[in-house]
Amino acid sequence: MPQDSAPIRIAQADHSAPTTGGEHTEVGHDHEEFKLGDIPAPYMLFGNAVCVALVMIGLFKAMRRKQAVPSGWGNFGEYLVESMVNFTTGIIGPGGEKYVPLVGTLFFFILGSNLWGQIPGFHSPTANLSTTLALGLIVFVYVQYIGIRSNGIVAYIKHFMGPMPAVAPLLLPIELISEIVKPFTLAMRLFGNIFGEDTVIVVLATLAITMMPKQIAGFIPFQLPILILGLLTAFVQAMVFGLLTCIYISLQSHHDSEHDGQHHAPGHGFPGIEESALVP
Repeated sequence: MPQDSAPIRIAQADHSAPTTGGEHTEVGHDHEEFKLGDIPAPYMLFGNAVCVALVMIGLFKAMRRKQAVPSGWGNFGEYLVESMVNFTTGIIGPGGEKYVPLVGTLFFFILGSNLWGQIPGFHSPTANLSTTLALGLIVFVYVQYIGIRSNGIVAYIKHFMGPMPAVAPLLLPIELISEIVKPFTLAMRLFGNIFGEDTVIVVLATLAITMMPKQIAGFIPFQLPILILGLLTAFVQAMVFGLLTCIYISLQSHHDSEHDGQHHAPGHGFPGIEESALVP
């Protein structure tokens, strides 16, 4: 029998025979490999997220340079801020400017995280459920805070009971469940799209290696169409997350306008919502 079969025979014997905990753990780690779909190591997830945050901070610093006549990065930064203000106020309505820091930070972090996975050798932080769930919980906690601060604790609770006390026992559990699942729907939507996109890229790149000769496999990017589509998907998913965040804030803060004497409901009188085609 060839000598190279001896290690295999030993490894099998070690796996089946009773061994100490330390020896068994060591053998398991020797054969452990990262597979598609596995949760990456915490240092990988944390490192990529930190890299995205550092890039955001660097761009933010470059855009904040005070100039009499903005140009270059400064002009581009003003364009981004103005776009985020219009986007937020168009959905939330008057007073939506104060939510631009939250919505803008979430949008650009998610956009940068989505695009980060397009760089060879890096991993999209949003392709992991722990990251997207953390983002969803941030939105959930902030939205509840806005609801309590804007309406008071009594009106906040009545918001889940509906307009008629007779149907409150029926509506209360339904409204509570729909509110609790919001961070999970935000997380699963973002995670599923980005993870699915990364999976397709890996599958197509693997097909190029297995189907083509080794000499030319590395020069034929089968995954190039998905990479181009991924640029659009990255932007769309970040925009959808920001859009839903604005809608959730609007649903909880609409009593602000009533306190000011403007009896408007979300989607029925706020300037900018009808024009944005969000309401048919």
